[in-house]
Amino acid sequence: MNERITSVTAHTTLDLVDGAAVGYDWTEDATGVLNVTASDEEPDRVELQFELDGLEVDGLPNHADRVDLTPEQARTVAAALTRHADRIDEGGEDD
Repeated sequence: MNERITSVTAHTTLDLVDGAAVGYDWTEDATGVLNVTASDEEPDRVELQFELDGLEVDGLPNHADRVDLTPEQARTVAAALTRHADRIDEGGEDD
């Protein structure tokens, strides 16, 4: 990725994921960076950060998206991710 906004280090959660930018009548697939972090000093939220490779997406300027989650919201997202990953691994239907 060229000119990243999101810092990518050895501690980045996932530094190469498939993603897409989706508009009303368009979709642009690209690789990206997904990171989960919290401030080292007085953390009050979990940050979920996502950035698509700006070289692969023509319809958008370089940018990164961030969602700020409370600890409870982060646990809810983690549980949903685990549930869906298990469902895919098992090849079954969602409960």
